[in-house]
Amino acid sequence: MLSFGGYHVGAFIAADGSRAYCLEPGADAPLSAQDTPIKVSELPAYSISVNDAWGWKGQVRTSAASGQQLRQMNWVLAEHGDTADAAKAAAVQIALWEIRREPGNAAWIDGKYDLFRKNGGSSHIQAGKRLAVESKTAAVGPGVTEPNGALELVAGDSDGTGTVSYPAGTVSLAIEGGTFEDGSTELKISGSERGSVGWEAIPHEPAWSRLNDVRISGKWSLKQKYWPAELILHPATRDTEQRIGSGVKPVIGDNTGVLDGVVATFDSRFAPALATQVPRDIVLREDGVFSDTVTVTAADSPWPTRGNGEYLPLVADGTLYGPFDAPHAESVDPPEGAPVAGSASLAIDQGPGDYSADLPVPGASSGYYYWVWGISEERQSEEVRRSEILEPGARYSDRFGVLTERQLVATELRLETRLLETTLAPGSRVLEDTVRASAVGGSWLRDDAGQRIPANVRLTFYQSDTVPIRQAAAPDDARELGAVFVELTEPETWVAAPPFEIPADTQGWVTVQACVFNEDQSETALGLISEWCDDFGVPDETAELTVEPVTSSKLAQTGAAAGGMSTTSMSALLIAAGMATAGGVLSGIVVIRKRLDRR
Repeated sequence: MLSFGGYHVGAFIAADGSRAYCLEPGADAPLSAQDTPIKVSELPAYSISVNDAWGWKGQVRTSAASGQQLRQMNWVLAEHGDTADAAKAAAVQIALWEIRREPGNAAWIDGKYDLFRKNGGSSHIQAGKRLAVESKTAAVGPGVTEPNGALELVAGDSDGTGTVSYPAGTVSLAIEGGTFEDGSTELKISGSERGSVGWEAIPHEPAWSRLNDVRISGKWSLKQKYWPAELILHPATRDTEQRIGSGVKPVIGDNTGVLDGVVATFDSRFAPALATQVPRDIVLREDGVFSDTVTVTAADSPWPTRGNGEYLPLVADGTLYGPFDAPHAESVDPPEGAPVAGSASLAIDQGPGDYSADLPVPGASSGYYYWVWGISEERQSEEVRRSEILEPGARYSDRFGVLTERQLVATELRLETRLLETTLAPGSRVLEDTVRASAVGGSWLRDDAGQRIPANVRLTFYQSDTVPIRQAAAPDDARELGAVFVELTEPETWVAAPPFEIPADTQGWVTVQACVFNEDQSETALGLISEWCDDFGVPDETAELTVEPVTSSKLAQTGAAAGGMSTTSMSALLIAAGMATAGGVLSGIVVIRKRLDRR
């Protein structure tokens, strides 16, 4: 276990040797011996009044755990709980709290986080939260395993022939309007790999028809691994103490289903379709390369191919519009006079699939950018145009302002800070700071409502015994006293930060460093403002703490000879205080270990 200010977090060693963790945030510590472990599929609700040794007082209520919460807790415990690493065990415990977080227990959980942060536990909190987030997707239930793909028809080298590709896990195929290459209408598939099989249409049955369809469907079966909504519970022998638990193994089984059918229609007219997705939303200014992935498919009929497998070659054109200082609504066309950052073209020479484009824009300004892609019949080769496979004059394009087509270069701010006072008289313990920001390399981005994205600035206060030397980061010997936050929404405007009260025992110098960190920004602003810090030890951000001279008479009044407590008595008092602080948790751990040994 790890101790944060005397509060211990981590795993308990149960009598059967397994590692178990607290399952009920805020409930009393499990200091007594545990009963025989049992497997459970529910955790009941509870309500408890808390008044602990770390200053937290109030009512904690937690609802009964849902099946998904039990599944997530099981995954966390089974996959990560059996560890002798104290830091990893602390992250597991924090993850369990996060999974059961709700309004009735959130204040207690956040109160403990404040205690952890004050005692060097910030990284452990973040590790636990990441583990809880991962559990949402990793702790899958039954029936979620499906094929990674679908049936896909490809026309062959002559009319009415082709192949059908099927994903891994396919166990059978059925065809309507044709036969497979062995003459059957039903085909058993052996093995678990993806593959393909040839087919031949039987057109004009029972009557002649300009359009003929071939429909192929299939069934699949895949091994699945899922996490049951169950836990191993180590019940407390005392009703007032909280439950602790460990995980159970995942279940391995089969999942089956039906593949959506696919249809081939034989007609010479061909219409391509575009779907686009940028690989990343944010483009780093120093990188300056805007990328896009264009997925090209056949909208109606199969993509025309020649006998040698050559696909009909096309050209797709893309335009990158921007920068805009605010998001744009989706529309058919770009707004009149929209700025253009660049353009790119793609040779669509491998038929349907994904194609990637990169567009370098050196020194790209802060702002929102939108891709628009299209395939125009007039831009194709003469050979393709003469074929009239594409309708003459046709253009196939996506829309302007599509969210999946948006990229942005984040706002880059420079901060200027200035303390109201750089010398504090004896007895004065409050520092007041002011901050202003300026945007560089472009505009300050705005949100959908046209308001500038707020920048949450962290002002961290450090103590030094000597005059701080200006440098990029705080030196190892600088003592962090705390931080305040100030929100900025306007450039070149001084904003007063909340006053900071300096701890009473602080002497020497206090300097402030201003930073913009991703972790401090709101969820909607995350990634929209670049991280940046001003220097440590800036003169305008450094205050000297002057002290009142100590006279010999004051020294005499504070000595032991003035009827005060003796050295021996003071030591005893300090030892007693230390035991009170470490308190019941430390002694409780000893009791648990002794009782488990007796079992």
